[in-house]
Amino acid sequence: MILQFIHVVWPIFACAGLGWLWQRLGQPFDEKSISALVAYLGVPSLLLTSLSKTEVRLDVLLETLLAGSLALALCAAAGAAALKLARLPVRPYLPSIIHPNTGNLGLPIVFFALGEPAMPYAIAFSTLVQISHFTVGVGLASGQMSWRTVLVSPPLYSLAVALALIGTGTPLPRWVLDVTGLLGGLTVPLMLLLLGGSLGKLKLYRLGRPAALSCLRVGLGLAAGLAVSKALGLDPLPAGVLVIQCAMPVAVFSYLFAVRYNGPADEVAGMILISTLLALAALPLILLAAA
Repeated sequence: MILQFIHVVWPIFACAGLGWLWQRLGQPFDEKSISALVAYLGVPSLLLTSLSKTEVRLDVLLETLLAGSLALALCAAAGAAALKLARLPVRPYLPSIIHPNTGNLGLPIVFFALGEPAMPYAIAFSTLVQISHFTVGVGLASGQMSWRTVLVSPPLYSLAVALALIGTGTPLPRWVLDVTGLLGGLTVPLMLLLLGGSLGKLKLYRLGRPAALSCLRVGLGLAAGLAVSKALGLDPLPAGVLVIQCAMPVAVFSYLFAVRYNGPADEVAGMILISTLLALAALPLILLAAA
């Protein structure tokens, strides 16, 4: 079992480590251009490909989206209150508190812990988080939350297409899957390389605040997942997925948007590193809570 777990998390640390090494060697790396490619091409493609490869019922998807929306809203409200109590600016830090890493870490852990039957629930919630990134996350990071920000969000249209296909039982055409699969496959590695590059610039003596906010992200996410699953009376399997996904560390996209909109990128990178280590260390407790 330990070897299986190492097999899940090893690629994550390996890719981020390569990005760190690339930065330390002084090689050129255009972070803003790469982040834009990931945001507007990679993520929508990954979303469509993931849902097309999984048998997802429409009612299950909608129930998971409702539960996930409530959990994210709870994290947002409690996170904003905690940041105000700590006298920290809410807008730059709140996206990192709200959004867990449900994709490149959450999905493998759900599969490892709960198996293939849990994946439709995990993918549905991960889709919701991606949409929140490009609506709430972009609005907070840029300081310009507007309907235009929502309407130009690529994952929003990807989800709309996915819902239409699932509702009508129509498969995504093979020629579309060939393209989305290729583009989606680039997404996670590029995000991890971006993360590793930021960690290569991180000042270790500035990790006090990221460490405290990392504890807030994991602890608050776990509490929100448990509270919402109990309040809605979810069945054991979707409830377990919600708890695990909500307790994941800071999402890599939080760093991507911090870079793009001149936020506290180094601190967010520190939060990603520390919260990832914290979530992995606390994984036995998280799995016990999800059982």
